[in-house]
Amino acid sequence: MTEEFAAGDAAALDLRTPAAVERAAAERDRIEEKVAAFGEFRERVESVPTDANRRAGRSSRSGSRAVGSALAVGASGTSTTGGAATVREAFRETVLPYADADSMQEAMADELSPELTAALSPAAGGFSTGLQRQLVSRADRRRKECGLLADGIEGERDRVRALADELGEITDWLADADETPLLQLGFEELRARHDRLEEFRATCDRLAAERQAAIRETRSDGLTGIREAELIAHLYGEFDDAHPVLADLAELDAVLAECQRAVRRHLCARV
Repeated sequence: MTEEFAAGDAAALDLRTPAAVERAAAERDRIEEKVAAFGEFRERVESVPTDANRRAGRSSRSGSRAVGSALAVGASGTSTTGGAATVREAFRETVLPYADADSMQEAMADELSPELTAALSPAAGGFSTGLQRQLVSRADRRRKECGLLADGIEGERDRVRALADELGEITDWLADADETPLLQLGFEELRARHDRLEEFRATCDRLAAERQAAIRETRSDGLTGIREAELIAHLYGEFDDAHPVLADLAELDAVLAECQRAVRRHLCARV
């Protein structure tokens, strides 16, 4: 590190923002896959025969009242558990891999609702047309909600990517400037460097203010409000810093301030 300028601190910065961009991109891809999973789940639910369809089918095939009655009784057990079991298996194979839950039961309650989950339990009874319609409606709603979440994450990714580019320009300039010791610069060159550092600090202040304002936003999409703070917590909850962009801006501003102090010392020595 060049002692006179201290910009080497910038080169040593382990910026978190690029990792935040990667995290947002990966999570958006995952949510898009979840949208597709709910689409497949919906199609499979629609293809499951309901109790009414089963009874109609049995009635058309029965050759006599006695045979039809026997089939109705015998199928009561198979149809009531069969339809719900088929739906549970469809959920397991489509949506469950993308659910944030510790168990199948918890995942179904989170994604479908506790009421629908209870209606699909082996002990609940039959698989009615009404239940099928509710499941299809719920799948459609979750597809839309997940799609909106994916859009929100994409917006966050684009914003953080733009911030990463601005931060990268500053750190690149600092690294280049650090190649020239301050002792080799004249008074005007030192003053120009001090002014440039001040501009960078103003940029950090502006970006931090914009970021903080964005965190307080709630975006209305007609179905549900997506709070930026909740989106950020969802994306970066496992990071060492819950707000990686703000952490980078604060750390970079501290480096810029130290660089300014070094330049001012040299300016004072030339007066």
